[in-house]
Amino acid sequence: MVSSLYLMVVNQRASRIAGWVACFLLAIALTYSPARADDDACKRLLVSGNPDYPPYLWPNPDNPAELIGANAEFIRAVGKEIGVEISVVNDGPWGRVQEEMRRGNIDVIAGAFFTPKRTLYMDYLKPAFQGTRTRIWTLDNFPRQISSWDELIGLEGVTVINNSFGPEFDNFARENLTLRESPTLAQSLRLVELGRADYLVYEDFPAAAFIAKNNLANIVANPVDISAEDLFVTMSRNSPCNTENMRVRLSSAIRKLVDDGLMKRLLASNLEQWGQLVN
Repeated sequence: MVSSLYLMVVNQRASRIAGWVACFLLAIALTYSPARADDDACKRLLVSGNPDYPPYLWPNPDNPAELIGANAEFIRAVGKEIGVEISVVNDGPWGRVQEEMRRGNIDVIAGAFFTPKRTLYMDYLKPAFQGTRTRIWTLDNFPRQISSWDELIGLEGVTVINNSFGPEFDNFARENLTLRESPTLAQSLRLVELGRADYLVYEDFPAAAFIAKNNLANIVANPVDISAEDLFVTMSRNSPCNTENMRVRLSSAIRKLVDDGLMKRLLASNLEQWGQLVN
């Protein structure tokens, strides 16, 4: 029969080992998890996004280090709702912005499509604040009109680096298409204009805005929709301000402004502003 003294010693040792294990795991968590700031300390959020995205986002002509546009105004309104200062900065091309988000060097992206891969380094704040539609763009004298995804097979396509157009088309493109990536929308359009790419995959408003600005009337949209995707505000998982309370506050403000129809008004005014820059 096992003595009660022996059982007591075994239990004490087991308890002590469990304590050591807990301390060890805590040390690992503290080492590899970003420190979270108190919400009261997060009075300013650093925001960025795709700079090739009028009327949603584009560099301020008077201060290229800043992004302006409908998304910039929307996220500033969100910050005003919760009493947080918002700085919307131009962090470079879209691919670099996502890398800075991954590293936690920016807190928020003002406009990103959902992809499972991105959830590894950023949280999506619901609801979505805007819907977009992606189109296929070609020269107006392209030998055939593209009316289905299958008609893209065998052609040379282009888009902007690290862009996503929904899981269904992304998977189709990965398995069936030759789709190169360039750093900016302007460069992608230039490749189509010069005949070095047969088509461009990009969203309707931004592509149309760049085409108008650069007088590329010979580049047109084809009658096939690639996807209709939602734009979300996202928060870096490595941002020290990414707390549950902050996410709830941001999401509540987003919902309030969406219900108020703010984005529709901002799009109208920023389309007009972009048009004035073009003309």
